Order: sequence, then structure tokens, then C-alpha cells
Amino acid sequence: MATRPGDDLLYVTPGPLSAPPSDADVAKAESLMASLPAVRWDDLESAAELTEAIARRLGDDRALLRTLLARATRTPELRQKFECHALDDKIVIWDDQAKGLRIRLRLANTDQYERVHNHRYSFTAYILHGAYQHTLYATDQPLDENADVTRFWPYFVREEPVGRCITLDHQQLHTTITEPETISLMIQSPARKQRAFMIRRDDGRVWYRYGAADEPAERRAEVHMDDERLHRWLSRLEALGVL
Repeated sequence: MATRPGDDLLYVTPGPLSAPPSDADVAKAESLMASLPAVRWDDLESAAELTEAIARRLGDDRALLRTLLARATRTPELRQKFECHALDDKIVIWDDQAKGLRIRLRLANTDQYERVHNHRYSFTAYILHGAYQHTLYATDQPLDENADVTRFWPYFVREEPVGRCITLDHQQLHTTITEPETISLMIQSPARKQRAFMIRRDDGRVWYRYGAADEPAERRAEVHMDDERLHRWLSRLEALGVL
């Protein structure tokens, strides 16, 4: 497997989950997930309250989280959404767009740098392991290729420790510098815009993040998480006590 940022952390012997859930466990988990209420992301305060409750329900139940993750690894429409990126990897464990519930694990790699960015979606993140150094930014300029990196001003800085939930609107500009192996459970809204803006703090380089439907096949192949990488993460999540 090609080396990616964070491979040095995934040092345990890789493999599938050590104790796969039973069919009865999977059916019970599916029933619970199907019973979750829809999220009104247009009311962010209400969405934050509801998604925090859901995130804590899932993240604090290791057996349930393990079952959902095992189910996702053998559900093709979810498995194809497992991705590797420069700063973090992601594993989607549930996707119900009609209810506004895409739920995934965010898995931080070792390489970190500051990129002021927003998102295509609003989201709630529940930190299961590690911590974020979290900074919110304001600017007075259009978010395009001509953006001046010196005109992004931090106005809120806080460490987000294990156990904290944060909810952000898709328009909010921020940075997150994570400790190695920071693991978060994320619940995100359906996409609110086609692309997310990003600008690197050290050199002002601007780029955009698109959704899968708007990315070329080459990009989809580049970010796809292969089985070896997945098995390394599964083993590491077990070793960290997240599962």
C-alpha cells in the first residue's frame, strides 16, 4: 500500500474487526437508526441539540458503534464513501439524506497544517479521542481565487477536548489542528452548496473541495480507502478503545 500521512500511527497488526457482530445485532442497530428523527438543519440551534443527543447515543455505545461500522464495511453504497485525504480519513457508517443524517468517523492523520475553510454542509462533531485546536475566522472579502490570506481574522480560539460536541454552520470559516489519532463522530447535513472554500495559512494557496458527484473518476480513485488501510484503522480503533 502506498504510504499516506498517518501510516506511522497505524502500527497494530491490521485486520477486520476481532469480534464481528451477529445478524441480530445488526438488525437491532438498523432498527434503532431507522427510528431516529429527521434533523431540521435550517434551524441550527435545534439541529445542534438533536444531533448532539444522537452523536452521544452512538459514540458512547461502543458495541453499537462497532456494529454500525461492521455493517458499513459490507454495505457497498457506504463502503464506496470511505476516503483518505491529506489531513484525515473518513468512514461513513450511516446515510439517510431524507432525514438529514450522514454519520461518519473522522480519523486524523499525523500531517496537519492550517487551512481556513468552510464546508458544503453544516455538521456536529463529537470528539471520541484526542483533541482539536479550534479557531473561528471572519473576513470582509469574497471567497474566491483572489482571496487575501492576510484578511482572515481569528476571533475565537478554543481547545475542543474529548467529550465535547461542536456544531458549525456550513458558512462558518474555521481551522482545526488536531492531535494525532483524534477521532470524531460527525453528523452532517445534506450539501448546502457545490463546493467548499479552502485557503492555506502559510502560503495563501486557494482550492475547493467538491462532493463525490462533482469529482472526476481520477479523484474518486485517488481518495478511495483500500481494504488494507481500512483494516489498519479498524485495528487502531479497537486498540484506542473507540470500538
